[in-house]
Amino acid sequence: MSASAKRSIFDILLDFIEITIIGATIFLLVYLFLGQLLEVTGESMEPTLHDKEQVIAEKLSTRFKPLERGEIVIFRHPEEHTRLLIKRVIALPLEKIKLENGQVFINDVVLAEPYLAPGILTLGNQSIEEGEEYNVPPYSYVLMGDNREKSSDSRTLGAIREELIVGRALLVYYPLNSIRLIEH
Repeated sequence: MSASAKRSIFDILLDFIEITIIGATIFLLVYLFLGQLLEVTGESMEPTLHDKEQVIAEKLSTRFKPLERGEIVIFRHPEEHTRLLIKRVIALPLEKIKLENGQVFINDVVLAEPYLAPGILTLGNQSIEEGEEYNVPPYSYVLMGDNREKSSDSRTLGAIREELIVGRALLVYYPLNSIRLIEH
């Protein structure tokens, strides 16, 4: 092998290592500061999100723009901070929520929930009880799964503090035949 061929292989190898390091660095920066990856486990967000789907959440905008009702967010479990959950924003800070006759009332107005499957009822639980008015604390949100019968959410956990919210769900990226933007 000639010296120029050895030099060419060395240059290619060096370029490959350089590209790998740059790519890994960019991925790490995006992961740490801009995005969070999450696998949906269970049926709590059906029909919107399905078991085993892979989701990307973006972290940055939650620091500058308040969450809106209907958005899907990723948050840390209030007691098990390493466990991430994904749910929908139902009630905002300082709002009054009441669960009655299978419906959600926000400040005494029925919440329209077109994302729920037909026949899904929202029943109270330990923290937000059936028929009782619940005042959402400042800097906290009421979050619920779309499949209310199979969701452990604010009805059990109570309102979720703002600092536990990791980011807004942005995109389903796996499986490949299910790639889509997540809309609210």
